[in-house]
Amino acid sequence: MDKKIGHRIKYHRLKSRMTQTELSNGVISVSYLSKIENGEVEPRQEVVSLLSKKLNMELEVDDQRDIEFLKSWFRHLLVGNQKEATKGYQHMEENMDISDTSYRKLIDIHKLSYYILMNDKAKKEKQYKYLHSISHSFTEAETYYWYKFMGDYHFSLLSFKKALSFYQRTEDYLRYPIYSLKDEENDLYFLIALSASKLRQTHHTFSYATRALDYYQKVYNLKRCAECHILLGISYRRTSELDKAKESYQLAATIAELAHEDLLFALCNQNLGKVYSLLNKSEEAIEYYLKSYELHASEPISDQIVPVSSLMKEYYQKGDRVNAEKWLQKGLDLSESLTPLDSIYVYEFKVYWHLIHGIEDKEFVNLLTKKVLPFLDEIQLSYEKYKYLKILADYYFDNRKYKLAASYYNYANSVLSGVYKGRWW
Repeated sequence: MDKKIGHRIKYHRLKSRMTQTELSNGVISVSYLSKIENGEVEPRQEVVSLLSKKLNMELEVDDQRDIEFLKSWFRHLLVGNQKEATKGYQHMEENMDISDTSYRKLIDIHKLSYYILMNDKAKKEKQYKYLHSISHSFTEAETYYWYKFMGDYHFSLLSFKKALSFYQRTEDYLRYPIYSLKDEENDLYFLIALSASKLRQTHHTFSYATRALDYYQKVYNLKRCAECHILLGISYRRTSELDKAKESYQLAATIAELAHEDLLFALCNQNLGKVYSLLNKSEEAIEYYLKSYELHASEPISDQIVPVSSLMKEYYQKGDRVNAEKWLQKGLDLSESLTPLDSIYVYEFKVYWHLIHGIEDKEFVNLLTKKVLPFLDEIQLSYEKYKYLKILADYYFDNRKYKLAASYYNYANSVLSGVYKGRWW
């Protein structure tokens, strides 16, 4: 007995918001429709035709067509094409009955990727919990995507250490993707390099970014080439090879302009600003930061505040309080609607409000010890924790509380040594 037709009838009836009485009226009895939907009887062809007509449902399903559509949707998710991924998602929701397809779990797993891509916080959280509850039943191919998208999920929550762990576990399943193995393999290498960079695992970043770059150059994926060069530039900067860092950023900028990737071009300017700041060439740094700020104007707020933060800190380091306060206020205004999980810069602006205004009191200490540091512990961002511990130690030193200052300097140094302990250098 083919139970699928009954499931399809029920699926389309519920989708059409029809009751069993409404659908069965003039065709069959309600009780007989119920048995069809539950797979207890196999209806005659004329009954199926009449029910299908009332439901505006296709009588036959082209399985191969659906499979090709799904692979196309998965592909759009892989390359981050929001427009086409949304069109595919809407088509699937409106026209496909996935209740009986063998691809059902893969579709559900890829829905998590879609919600992350669209930054739908409520849906990605709900989907993550649902998938976690059924993950014990996943096949090896399904496990591959589950681990990968768990990495994406934790990355979106700024939990880069967890993200890297899941990406590395995904490597063990690289032979199981259902479409282009090379595309999947190098996308994973890039994600490992990206999350490792967030954790300042410099050699790890360099190794995986180089492998990914080699592939993306061969297939002329300009966007990914530029992204890889940026990661390599960051790695060079962190090992104090500033000339190589500039060369990588400038190469990335050239590629980004050719590919009309404005956001990547903005990131190149942002990172060039950091290099010139390290070279104590403040005016050049500010020029690049301003260019980055202009190019970020149409981007989400979480991206806009990055150059704002850099300009605030650069002016603060110069001792230019007027301009530091100007960019601080812009950062506070922009980040008002954000939470620390949207961007860690939310806390940075609050800390620098005290530093720039010279108000370093109990409220300042509480902000650092009761909010900023616990938050960084929660998402396991050790290097950022080191920076704020040093700010706290400097505060105690400037206020002649030398014992507390020494304690926090020691704490900061122990955290910093933990960042680099066991790293590949």
